[in-house]
Amino acid sequence: MSALTTFDDLRARLPGRAKSQRKSLRKAFSAGRTLFYVMVVLPFCVSVVYYGFVATGRYVSESRYLVRSASSQDVSGFSSILKTFGISRSDDDSYAVQSYMQSRDVLHELMKTLPMEEMLDPKGIDLISRCYWPWEDHDFESLYQCYLSRVSAIREETTGISMVTVSLYTPEDSKKVAETLIGLGEALANRMNRRAENDALSNATEFMAQAEARVMEADKNLTEFRNEQKMLDIKAGAAPTANVIAGLTTELAHTRAEIEQQERVSPSNPGLPSLRTKAMVIEDQITKENAKLTGSGDSLSNQISNFENLSLRKQIADQALSIASRAIDQARLEAKRQRIYIETIVQPNLPDEETEPNRLRIIVSVLVVSLMLFVVAWMLMIGGREHLNKNNT
Repeated sequence: MSALTTFDDLRARLPGRAKSQRKSLRKAFSAGRTLFYVMVVLPFCVSVVYYGFVATGRYVSESRYLVRSASSQDVSGFSSILKTFGISRSDDDSYAVQSYMQSRDVLHELMKTLPMEEMLDPKGIDLISRCYWPWEDHDFESLYQCYLSRVSAIREETTGISMVTVSLYTPEDSKKVAETLIGLGEALANRMNRRAENDALSNATEFMAQAEARVMEADKNLTEFRNEQKMLDIKAGAAPTANVIAGLTTELAHTRAEIEQQERVSPSNPGLPSLRTKAMVIEDQITKENAKLTGSGDSLSNQISNFENLSLRKQIADQALSIASRAIDQARLEAKRQRIYIETIVQPNLPDEETEPNRLRIIVSVLVVSLMLFVVAWMLMIGGREHLNKNNT
């Protein structure tokens, strides 16, 4: 009996439960409609109004360049074709130039020659496109962030070609900024070349200065020695003394032969004492002349030794100077080999129509993303309601 009563109670409750589920579904569809308006219709309408009628158009000027160096070793793909025409790319320096074009330093340089604040934030553009919000100060950092949104530098990994894109509100401004950026990139390359050349030449130049100082000192010492000895060529100055010694030795030999002959033929010849005296005088003179050559102190042998020592130092200094000179030439050659150049492949163009923002693409993107987010939110909402209904039953 209790079982029948329970079954009847359940049958009585079913219509009420179905009615409750229908009511819950109606609420869900009503909430979904509201969610659709908020997540899809509203963003779509806002994007259509802003990008279709309010957003200020910008003109895009584009330039392409290649940073090349004679020391590059990459010979694959497109680079090998460029090298056929004497062009090779330098990857590290290319990244340096790219980073410089998006730095605060380049904005400072641009502001020296161009009215960048007026170009980036001209009067008459829409509020959202402005560089400064009404409550913000006109500081450099805000202008730099605006610059980054208007100027881009991208490098293609496969070809090594870099592209600079400038998007401003007049065609002339876009082209002028792009041209100035290419010029500043070339100036950076020149500064890097000068720095590399100075670094390469610094050590060689120091070695050259030391070698020149040694040569000057050797020349000075050799000149002072010659002035002290009052003789230009010490070796040549020893030749007369040697000739004198040779003549005296020959004469001494003749005198001794004559003495020996007289002693055998006529021992009592009155001319023998004079011959013996002559021989003794010649021997004394030979001794004196030999002392000039090989004696101590100011002898010619010591003078020749000092002269040869100074001459040797002079030769070593000259050789060191020659090596230093070749080192400087080699350093200059190496610096030239490592020089980098910016080769402009595509000159900055003068745009003839607005290309940014891409209004249709942005509106369609907003619609697609809004629909995707709505579908996700709708599924989550339906799943949550079903889970709550199950718990209530």
